[in-house]
Amino acid sequence: MYWKFVCKRDTEAECFERALFGDAPSLWDEVKEVKRGDTLFLYNLDTDVLFGPFTALSDGGLYLEREAWEGRFPAQVRVSLETVAMLRDASKDFNFLRSKTIRLSEHDAQEILAKLAPKVREVPSGIRQEIQRLDGEIHELAHRIEEALMLGRGHPADRVVELDRLKGEFAARMKDFVWAVRKLDRATGLLGLPSNR
Repeated sequence: MYWKFVCKRDTEAECFERALFGDAPSLWDEVKEVKRGDTLFLYNLDTDVLFGPFTALSDGGLYLEREAWEGRFPAQVRVSLETVAMLRDASKDFNFLRSKTIRLSEHDAQEILAKLAPKVREVPSGIRQEIQRLDGEIHELAHRIEEALMLGRGHPADRVVELDRLKGEFAARMKDFVWAVRKLDRATGLLGLPSNR
């Protein structure tokens, strides 16, 4: 089976960071039909860019990651990011991308695959793992900063020093994350970052 998930500028990065696609509760009846091994595509409604093909690593489920997209898109599927291609101005070739349904016909999917085939690139596993590791560390540091702000244990001067230390670690990890994303873009051209032009 073939499926099309959508995102926007403000949700695209999280799809790739989490290797997770999500949709609104109103589309749960379709998302629950996604099976592990199905082929998926991700379409950005704002930029008119289509990404794919991806392989479903899970069946469709509810709240596979409850905090993803602040809970707005609970109908979720885990995806493999081993290979990816990108097609700009995708709706010019495939006007059906803007439809509400996420299931794609065999014919539509094969047309997309034929158009994407020359562009498919393998995502280097080392870079993918580095980005995933850094994302986890940043997430953990954010929680520690939040706890330091809320708990207020110990001497006030010690709390300020600890908070400054955590913020410094957070800033350093964010810098590493940005460089890892730039490295991914240099290797794949996936994001078209201005810094790599």
